[in-house]
Amino acid sequence: MIRALVLTHGQIGTEMVRVTELIMGPVPGLAALSNQGNSAAQMVQVVTDWLEGKPTPEAAGPVILLVDDYGGSCANAAQSACAKHKDAVIVCGVNLAMLLGFATWRDDNDIEELVSLLIKKGREAITQVGKRI
Repeated sequence: MIRALVLTHGQIGTEMVRVTELIMGPVPGLAALSNQGNSAAQMVQVVTDWLEGKPTPEAAGPVILLVDDYGGSCANAAQSACAKHKDAVIVCGVNLAMLLGFATWRDDNDIEELVSLLIKKGREAITQVGKRI
């Protein structure tokens, strides 16, 4: 099973996961972590622990880290934690459309195809609506 960790500033990720599960029902393997109250070193350790499946070693396998902001503390922690995890992919710019896509498509795609679909879906969700004034 492909797992995903939503890594964000504040509680943005927690709320996006909560809303995803309100729409889709429970999504095993989808979790959120916040940088709130954590130093840079603590964030790297928290992400590393999640990647290694602690406390559940059976959670090993490919993972996607969905980060809110490229270049921010969450992205930096993800990059540091993923240095030793070749089965981890980091995608920045997470939005709700991507999480709904993850819940829908992860069982039918390998990680490379899933990442491609999520990025495409995330970009499609960013659009201007209506007429410009």
